[in-house]
Amino acid sequence: MTRIRTGILHIPGLDMAAGAALRHLLREALPGAVVLHESYAADQRHWIEETLRRWCDEEELDLVLTVGGTLPAPGPSGREIVPEATAAVLERLLPGLPEAMRAYAQEETPLALIDRGMAGIRGRSAILNLPGGQGAALRFLEAVVEALPAILAHLRDDPAAPRLADALADTWDDGEDPAGDSSAAPAQKAARGLDANEFAAFLQRRRGERTDG
Repeated sequence: MTRIRTGILHIPGLDMAAGAALRHLLREALPGAVVLHESYAADQRHWIEETLRRWCDEEELDLVLTVGGTLPAPGPSGREIVPEATAAVLERLLPGLPEAMRAYAQEETPLALIDRGMAGIRGRSAILNLPGGQGAALRFLEAVVEALPAILAHLRDDPAAPRLADALADTWDDGEDPAGDSSAAPAQKAARGLDANEFAAFLQRRRGERTDG
């Protein structure tokens, strides 16, 4: 079984309820996840940046979750600075994750749209900002937790990591070519959705690894 070395960083103070809820979700939905570090940092950008760098570069964690510090605040304010601190240490962005989290939580409240959290990659570590509060943090993580194994597999250079090109392969089947020339040889119609069976098979393999281990 492949362990997913995880850290949870609370800002500005430790939220025990949110931490417990996130740990439970990780155990249930992310086989192999082990929380090795859980701590907090005050609303001081250099502290947050230093912790993120250390956990990614020295501790070599696979997944880093931050909780809190993602609300709007006045420009000169030192509050709610987690997105800015995260942006300073990221090397690549994962914009689809915060987009999906906000859209998912928006089903319950339009206030989800004011969250400013980010997600991205530093080295081989994925960093994901979650809003503060047990319910909000849990709801946001629920939206994307099933996509995390695929991201982490790519960061490990796993040859079996699922690829978007395969999941959304072209399968024209309406007898017309993409250019609309009906005299051409029959082509295939592009698939419109994620291949749920393929992704489920990937998750099942991971669960099998956990059982075998």
